[in-house]
Amino acid sequence: MSEFDPRQYWEKRLADNYGLNAVGYWSMGTNFNRWMYRVRKAVFLKIVRSLKINLREASVLDIGSGTGFYIDLWKKLDVESITGVDITSVAVRELSEKFSDASFHQMDVGDDISALQNNKYDAVSAMDVLFHIVDDEKYIKSIENIYSLLKPNGYFIYSDNFLHSDRVESSHQVSRSLFEIEKALTNRGFEIVGRKPMFVLMNFPVDSKNALFKRMWYRMERVVSKSEFIGFIAGALLFPLERFLVSLCKESATTECMIARRSG
Repeated sequence: MSEFDPRQYWEKRLADNYGLNAVGYWSMGTNFNRWMYRVRKAVFLKIVRSLKINLREASVLDIGSGTGFYIDLWKKLDVESITGVDITSVAVRELSEKFSDASFHQMDVGDDISALQNNKYDAVSAMDVLFHIVDDEKYIKSIENIYSLLKPNGYFIYSDNFLHSDRVESSHQVSRSLFEIEKALTNRGFEIVGRKPMFVLMNFPVDSKNALFKRMWYRMERVVSKSEFIGFIAGALLFPLERFLVSLCKESATTECMIARRSG
């Protein structure tokens, strides 16, 4: 059992700086994160629009809603109803004020989800969330809970690092192997539909074995973190290339988006 307290960690992180920088790549600054989230937006919308979901009649659940970035995207897709959950009170409070037509609950998806037990959803999103569940028992429980909340043939859309090697762990994040993740999903009834790159260049290449590539990325991180102006310029230059690469590549050495479906 990990001693890491995710609720306390995220309460403090969001309370100190409630914005995209708090839920994004912390050291890269606000401006670079804004460009990163523009990439996330394009990838997420393209994936969801490709799925067999009648969006205008769909009910969706967003897990780890944070600052509401993906709530906004679901609203752009004109879904019928949106529910969001977050482990922190600050996020639930802020989101409830911002999105009065959606419902929000404070809960840990790897724990008790009884507040949602009578609800079933056409789609569940959990973007950059599950790798922050460092406790393996809670990780498995979260997948079981998500499965139970989906309607038959409902979609689970989420991002992770899906390593082709052994897992990489830190105090507040575990990047698990693709094999481990696929096994956890299929053992609990999910059918894996596909996996697409979320980033290629703009996020740390945790799944790369190329030491030079990693060193180059660390150098870029050091330069970008020096000022918001540099972060803006770097993001603006990388954005069009990143959009091209995520549409071209079948997988990447960093964050990817997986689509899984509950069997009918």
